[in-house]
Amino acid sequence: MSNFIENVKKICEENEKVAMYIDMDGTIVEYHIYESNEIAEKMGKEYKEFEPLKCVIQNLKELSNIKNLDMYILSLSKTNKITEEKKNWLKKYVPFIKEDNWIILTKEIGDYSSQNRDIIKGENIKKREESYTHSILLDDEQKVLREAKRLLKEKCTIYHVSSTII
Repeated sequence: MSNFIENVKKICEENEKVAMYIDMDGTIVEYHIYESNEIAEKMGKEYKEFEPLKCVIQNLKELSNIKNLDMYILSLSKTNKITEEKKNWLKKYVPFIKEDNWIILTKEIGDYSSQNRDIIKGENIKKREESYTHSILLDDEQKVLREAKRLLKEKCTIYHVSSTII
């Protein structure tokens, strides 16, 4: 059993109700690099072909059996088309996380902007803070993790995706 799984189980034992927020791109889905002007078009067309990071998903599937742990997808998307592709991808590869718990913030409809992209996930977690005794964020972006930790302090445990594979 990985240290990540042991640590999450311990957090769940020590808290009444825990929320885990899981990023997609680079965390549970292979990350693709595109030129800035190509991101929206290429991701919208190619997302369904992106490979799942199977070892991470397997660890999350194991954790999904913990009774006092609510799992959420918390992802950013540039366009409505990419948002739809992400939903289709989740249905295929992560059916153990309820669709009602998919939070995909879409830039095209104003859910976030270039100015707040690094803090929007932490702010989103903070909105639900009253419903949980503790939160966990699993992401691959250092800036996002750092800003969430600054905003949420001890009420949230931060994990970089690399933690899930060692």
